[in-house]
Amino acid sequence: MIKNVAIIYPNKFKAGISCLAVHILAKHLSKFKDINVSVYFLENYHKIKNFDAIFITLQYENDYFNAIKIVKDLRKTNSNAVFVAGGPCIMENFYPIAEFFDAVIVGEIEDSDVMLKVINREFDTEGVYSKHIDKDVVKRIYPKKLTIDDYPIYQPTSEEGSYGKSFLLELGRGCPRRCRFCLARAIYYPPRFRKLNDLMYLAEEGVKVNKVNKVALIAPSVGDYKYIVELCNFLDDLGVQISPSSLRADTLNEELMKILRQKTLTIAPEAGSERLREFIKKDIKEGDIFNAVDLAKKFEVNKIKLYFMVGIPTETEEDIEKLINLTKKIKKEIKKVEVSINPMIPKPHTDFEIEEFDLTSKKKIKYIEKNLRKEGVKVEYENFNSMICQCVLARGDENLSNYLDVSKNPTNLISALKKDKLLDKYLGKIDKMPWKNIVI
Repeated sequence: MIKNVAIIYPNKFKAGISCLAVHILAKHLSKFKDINVSVYFLENYHKIKNFDAIFITLQYENDYFNAIKIVKDLRKTNSNAVFVAGGPCIMENFYPIAEFFDAVIVGEIEDSDVMLKVINREFDTEGVYSKHIDKDVVKRIYPKKLTIDDYPIYQPTSEEGSYGKSFLLELGRGCPRRCRFCLARAIYYPPRFRKLNDLMYLAEEGVKVNKVNKVALIAPSVGDYKYIVELCNFLDDLGVQISPSSLRADTLNEELMKILRQKTLTIAPEAGSERLREFIKKDIKEGDIFNAVDLAKKFEVNKIKLYFMVGIPTETEEDIEKLINLTKKIKKEIKKVEVSINPMIPKPHTDFEIEEFDLTSKKKIKYIEKNLRKEGVKVEYENFNSMICQCVLARGDENLSNYLDVSKNPTNLISALKKDKLLDKYLGKIDKMPWKNIVI
């Protein structure tokens, strides 16, 4: 009997169509006979009726509100369906949201039949947590090697997506760097990169099948791929545009800049001072940053975008001033400079998992914005309540599900927790870490 299975990205189409996980899940499930798989987004999930299984991928904590609404709506029209969640948020800490699902999958599904098992309600399996069975400790599953077997060559594309009409090419997973704040480094360890020949094959086929002329390179740090120059030369010979998801300042060189032909260069120093960058083990020196700036000038880059965090443990006023001064120095070299700055979220499984969330970050961001605006630097930042909520959901426990059940958005959740004097429990130094039962 054919089983109808839905994969849902719990946000808008333009965000979901650029999410590689959605394409990987669809490709993975399509290889099982007797399974009919379809992909949905916030705009069209209500069309799902009488399905056998519904999978929701959670890439961002603040999508929990949409995900819960979707589950509640679809339980009415899909009474026999099994509801399952997965994604980086589940690997990080599934406890605040597990109650709303029949099962959650902790890890990466390639080279496994875990999705098939949960469709058949076999919840007592490695990598799965379910409220329906008695199991406390869950061990993450993941493929030891990344191959072409589960890779989605066919990828529906859209101009609305983050990378426009482009083929998403994942170079690797995990990161060889040692940044102490980084969730991706923690949950995707050990770092695994794809073979150059595999990437060349996937790119050539992907461009042809999807009729696109751009390839987006996906990895936590694209420049750390050992054969990045060879790959980019191959893509250049194919006559396609290359769009890297992120580049570290210390991996840039003339050869790479020449091939990439970037109009905007994005650098993430994370902290303004050398001392603080050393403390968080970002491993980028000021010399690396200005080498990148020099390369940007040489190759006629129009704009540099800088990513910073504030609220890092041990941060001082001097560190904030150095952040401002570093940006000013770059502005003297490059005409258009933009800054994206947000508070550091102390994420589970990272070195800072028990640290408090810095509520004074909002003042620091406003101070930085005021000083940089005078220099003609545009400063962007997330809504502060949204960042507080992200921290709460990342480090929450099972008790949070009661609040999520009645909260429509981050503001509702924060207000309810404040009212019950529980907000500090999740924002302050953490004593009990529910995620310690998740073995990464």
